[in-house]
Amino acid sequence: MNTRFAIAMARRETRTSARRLALYGSCMALGIAALVGLDGLRASVTDALGEQAQRLLGADLRLASHALFPAGVEARVAELESSTGTPAARVTQFASMVLAAESGRTRLADVRATTGAFPFYGEIHTEPPGAWGRLGSPEPLALVDESLLIQLDAPVGSTLALGEARFRIAGTLTRAPGSVGVRTQIAPRVFIAGRHLEATGLIRPGSLVDHLLYIAAPAARLEPWLDANRTALETERVRIQTVESYQADLGRSFATVTRYLGLVGLAALALGGVGVAAGVRVFVREKLDAVALLRCLGASTRDVLAAYGVLALGLGAASGIAGAALGVSFQWLLPELVRGLLPVSVEPRLEPTAILTGIGLGLWVTTLFAAAPLLELARVAPLRALRRGFEPALGSGPIRTAFVVALSATVLGASLWQAPTPKVGLGFAVGLGAALACLAGAAAGAAALLRRVRPRRAPYWLRQGIANLSRPRNHTVATSLAIGFGLFVIATLHAVQYNVLHQLAVDARPDRPNLVLFDVQRDQVADLEAFLAERDVPVLEHAPVISARIAGIDGRDTAAWLAEGEDELDRDRRWALRREYRLTYAAELRPSETLTAGQWWPAAPGALAPVSLEVDIAETLGVGVGDRLTWDIQGVPVETQVTSLRAVDWGRLASNFFVVFPPDVLDEAPSTSFLLARVEDDTARALLQRDLVGRFPNVSALDATLILAALDTMHREMATAVQVLALFTLATGLAILLAAAAAARSERTREMLLLRTLGASTTLVRRMAATEAIALATLAAAVGGSLSLAAAWGLAHFVFELPFDPPAGDLALLSLATVCIGAALGSTRGPSPSRGPLALLREAESKGIGAG
Repeated sequence: MNTRFAIAMARRETRTSARRLALYGSCMALGIAALVGLDGLRASVTDALGEQAQRLLGADLRLASHALFPAGVEARVAELESSTGTPAARVTQFASMVLAAESGRTRLADVRATTGAFPFYGEIHTEPPGAWGRLGSPEPLALVDESLLIQLDAPVGSTLALGEARFRIAGTLTRAPGSVGVRTQIAPRVFIAGRHLEATGLIRPGSLVDHLLYIAAPAARLEPWLDANRTALETERVRIQTVESYQADLGRSFATVTRYLGLVGLAALALGGVGVAAGVRVFVREKLDAVALLRCLGASTRDVLAAYGVLALGLGAASGIAGAALGVSFQWLLPELVRGLLPVSVEPRLEPTAILTGIGLGLWVTTLFAAAPLLELARVAPLRALRRGFEPALGSGPIRTAFVVALSATVLGASLWQAPTPKVGLGFAVGLGAALACLAGAAAGAAALLRRVRPRRAPYWLRQGIANLSRPRNHTVATSLAIGFGLFVIATLHAVQYNVLHQLAVDARPDRPNLVLFDVQRDQVADLEAFLAERDVPVLEHAPVISARIAGIDGRDTAAWLAEGEDELDRDRRWALRREYRLTYAAELRPSETLTAGQWWPAAPGALAPVSLEVDIAETLGVGVGDRLTWDIQGVPVETQVTSLRAVDWGRLASNFFVVFPPDVLDEAPSTSFLLARVEDDTARALLQRDLVGRFPNVSALDATLILAALDTMHREMATAVQVLALFTLATGLAILLAAAAAARSERTREMLLLRTLGASTTLVRRMAATEAIALATLAAAVGGSLSLAAAWGLAHFVFELPFDPPAGDLALLSLATVCIGAALGSTRGPSPSRGPLALLREAESKGIGAG
């Protein structure tokens, strides 16, 4: 093999075909950019979590419980405290209404009463500085999020009413442990000293409270203590969070989102690969005569393959480098667009691994997709220089088999690498392969059918335009594959995005509740309803709430199961067995509930109390209709039998519960209530909350419009992230359309030369070209659009577990746009038909194209 010849030949081809090669490379670079940007952002978030997790947690270990810690847990913690010499810090966290005394405005707040040296790591920054150190003074002081002061129109130094106590606002928080996000938008934080908590009178039986213990201990002492006490803590339903688990929890949801978005980037990459394959195929076909001449001059097959192989490697390297550079820019832009979705503050940084992976992937995928067309060069014989019709078939030998295996392995490996789970990755790879096979099969089948079925009475330009789809070397399959796959990817992405975002959309009913009142004591319900009636505020729903835990399932003790079943219980089931449930009772199904199995409160109840479970929690617990559940309701065991399962619309603002009892069973159980109401006017709603704090200081009111606003913000940011990725895919699809439009220039030049020489008019040639382009684009759009519906349904149903609502209008517009753009570009490819035969002949000769 002559290396110098290969490099010189590759340089020559690059200079003479720079624009076309740049177009093919851009198909790949856009997909690489999406992957590099997402991988870089994911790596930056992971690094930031590693650096900030301990500071965000504020300790090495956090223990949490909805109830006061039992004496046994307190004794175990005291043992650890004595071994480390560092007392634990305690935080009591709950939601409550706060009232600004001067302005009279109210707001739901996330109250945290601290005792001890919290936090152990990181610093709490306040304005004015040093205000945190004064929080433990005898004077009742409060530190609040700055947003709360704005909403309450209360300056630093003013009075804040919290329950029955009054606090002076000592300053605002600029940085404190814990991540901020949607929860903080709904309920800004208020820190007070634990010594003043009792004076508020807010902690009552049934109140929704989290009791937190923060512990600082070196790993050498903490890990053995956890190993020895984990089972006992979990038996008492104490939630354990270490720095490592906190970091994993913060990053898990974000990593899942970015990996799903990564599949979008991977689809763009596959789309680019198809564009490269289609473009290089045409490029190679135009070089067959030149290669035959080189073979006559003594060049070997290895020399020819080496020359064009170097060209493909150069194209891959350039695509990878350009894509990596664009991806780095994308990585810097994306955090600003989706800052609310990030679990921590992130400073974008260069991630060498993501960049090198992108360059390597671009090099490999470009070379791989270009390999199949380049294999045709190995079959070019010197005889072609004299006889252009001499084109032996490529066949399906070991080389082609190896190519198919390598391509399949690459798609599968990349899918598994990017996907959040192996199942999703495998499904993605199989889906891509099936789509490509269907598109290629449909194009080949249509071309074969058109050879036999032709409109004989149609005008000549129509018959010839359709017949051109089945002529030799017309690239019908390659062009249909490129255009159809582009539409398939873009339409599938849009349909899935439409369904996911539609599911995330908040309850938009005009009569939906917009005020939630909770922590209502049993003896306050009648007075509260009268209070609302005086102000003409209707109570839309009223639900009692009873706290309980699962003590056993079908006679098996839950505590023993959790202690002994480490291997047989997955993470979700352990959560479902350990968690504290909020039970309710109701005589009828709510509008947001649908019965899916069993009978709603049997007419002849059995020996056990009936109970209805939500379908997803029943699946997680592994129970169904007829199974027995034992509930621990504040120390009292209650035996029940599952008599029905319900599907719950969690997107609807309603009193939704996992577990519902019939009336009378829990009438005597300690309970609180929550009420749903609607107040049309914003001012009236604010005045109602102000009066509520004065009359019922322990009752909390949540303005649901704040939830809607917070969810709407999150909704918009998620939509922005998806749409930015969609732009990469759309740009790749446009590049493929341009590449497909140039795919048959040589054949079009030869055809126009022949037609114009035979006396065909400019109008006739243009009509033929338009007919062929429209037919080809319509075929590709029909198959690609149909496949996108099937793929979007599968993704919505099996991956996202959502009902599928096809955006028929949008998909029809996308298909029509594909036909119009493909037809416009296709009908203009090749030289202008208005040019004379002599000019066309000169162009053909200059490019080595003859009439055959």
